[in-house]
Amino acid sequence: MTKRPPLAALASFGSLKAILDVLREVDARPARVAAETPFTLLFASQDLPFAEHLVSLMYRGLRSHELPPHRAAIATSLEAAPALVKHVQWVGVLQRETDAPPPAVTRLQRECELAHIPCLPLLLREGTLSLSERLSTQAAYVPLRDGVLDEAEAVRAIISAVRAQRIADDLALARHLPAFREVVVRALIEEVAITNAVYSLGTGIFEVNPVTGLPLAVADVVVLTKNQALMVWKIALAMGMPADFRQVMPQLLGVIGGGLFFRQVARSLVGLLPGAGVLPKVAVAFAGTYAIGEAVYQWCAHEERLNRETLQLLWRRALAVGREAAQQLWRVRQSTRSSSRA
Repeated sequence: MTKRPPLAALASFGSLKAILDVLREVDARPARVAAETPFTLLFASQDLPFAEHLVSLMYRGLRSHELPPHRAAIATSLEAAPALVKHVQWVGVLQRETDAPPPAVTRLQRECELAHIPCLPLLLREGTLSLSERLSTQAAYVPLRDGVLDEAEAVRAIISAVRAQRIADDLALARHLPAFREVVVRALIEEVAITNAVYSLGTGIFEVNPVTGLPLAVADVVVLTKNQALMVWKIALAMGMPADFRQVMPQLLGVIGGGLFFRQVARSLVGLLPGAGVLPKVAVAFAGTYAIGEAVYQWCAHEERLNRETLQLLWRRALAVGREAAQQLWRVRQSTRSSSRA
């Protein structure tokens, strides 16, 4: 039997069957459990209609028609809130910053402390917020414009505060509350893209040796593919799509299979060629992951497959960002090595 050249063997790994074999090894259960774990956010206020309005904002967002049956955000009066504390995971107390807290707030805070439940003041503030207020972990500042709620800023403040307190997994927050979906998915895409870039940087140092390069190259493609597949699955869960891995993944592979995914695998071979250098490979690892995530996110959000021109534009933009990320990672690595030698 004629032995195939190394690059031909690597190229065959990009076949649909090989990729599906890798996907079968992905354990989809932990992500599904995390995404479907119920939680409840409680918004309490003397002005119950205002609290109910904030709850309604949590249910606005992408694919708001796709929601699990569990009610993840509820509103109540300050007086009724203490009785509900043991049944929720987070409490937001809405009041004007200039008003003295009524006795009911003190009672509610005490009940939350006893139950070890986060109780965060949601302070209504007229005007523009400062940077320190936007980043505050002690309170979430909800801005007003001429006495009218700034809905976009209010949602941003609440999302930031809830995620910072880690009362539930990000996947669950997004799956149950559409307002969280875009923020959570974009953070996920960036995180996995950086993870793949860092991994490629680490293995790429050894792959410059033609003798040791090929085995690591094959393992590299397997690891990157698994990470990307799990990212795609998490995006689907976060966007409220059916929690059936075997049902959803073929649809998502169809979105990326004809274009970005195979192009990314093919172009990654350039980075595996001896002498091609580490940074191009790192850039492609980041760009391929980022572009795949963005394509899947857009499809989940709008149920429209991106056309070839849009995919190509997305790839070029992702590759430009990937090159910058590769340069930054390389500088960090060099700086770390210099510090360790000092």
